[in-house]
Amino acid sequence: MIQESRKRLKRPSRVHPVADLSQRKSFKQASALAGIETVGLSILFFAYWLLHISGSVLAPLLAPTVVSFLLVLTTSGSPMSRPLRVIAAYAVAGCVGFAIAALPGPVFIKAVLAGGITMLLMHLFGVFHAPAIAIPMIAVLTSASAGIAVLALPLLVLLAVLVVVLAWATHRVLGDANYPQAWW
Repeated sequence: MIQESRKRLKRPSRVHPVADLSQRKSFKQASALAGIETVGLSILFFAYWLLHISGSVLAPLLAPTVVSFLLVLTTSGSPMSRPLRVIAAYAVAGCVGFAIAALPGPVFIKAVLAGGITMLLMHLFGVFHAPAIAIPMIAVLTSASAGIAVLALPLLVLLAVLVVVLAWATHRVLGDANYPQAWW
């Protein structure tokens, strides 16, 4: 009887990572990858400089953009790295963040509320992209105003598009023509 019950209980299957980043690479591979990633980061920083954002309230928005670029580049097979999901996640996060930032109340409560609502909407819309969760937090913590939101929302979408284009180009340079595997 015990053996029958053991047969009915199935052992959970092993979960495989999307990308095994723990594997060591040869010096040549690591140098090429790091070089291309550095070029991509340089382009993101150049866009910030070109748009005169470096000294403004919008400057902290560079952090999630850099993380998104590296995430999309290293986990290109993940649903979280699909181009339209990245762009939509940035749009959702920006809308929620700047809307909550405009509300009165303690910053801590607004930041937690903005993060929670953003995660809820991303899950509901099927556009979850983890680095975008930082965007509403940044909007609230920098006390972004409605005037900043008018500039920041198109900027966020533009930066998300830039992340996707850079990741696409990097994959082509590295000889990996599989990105994106799916657009949505």
